[in-house]
Formats: sequence, C-alpha cells, structure tokens
Amino acid sequence: MTSVPTQRAEDLHISTSTSDVNHEHEQTWDAVETYFECITTCSLDDGECITRCVEQLRDTDD
Repeated sequence: MTSVPTQRAEDLHISTSTSDVNHEHEQTWDAVETYFECITTCSLDDGECITRCVEQLRDTDD
C-alpha cells in the first residue's frame, strides 16, 4: 500500500479565511432570498417581472 502525501492549507498558500467564506456564503443567501421575495410579487404570466428578478440576482453575483 502506498501512502498519499497530505498537504496542509498553509502549505498550499490558501489565503481565503473562514470569515471571508462565511461572508460570501451569507451574501449568496441574501441574494437568493431577495430573488425569491421578488418573484413572489410577480404574476406567473408576467415574464418581464420574472426577468427583472433574474437580472437582479445576476447583478448581485458581480
């Protein structure tokens, strides 16, 4: 059996801290929540409204 070398995060020079990841995760969930709030105000027949909501979600990804 061969051993597989393990690498630590410090060895890989990973600069993303846990707080950065948590903040990014929180922003993503905020954007998704805003999207769902937006589409719930739209009529199912109003494609323009739904398109606006999708565009808002896409813009928050930048």
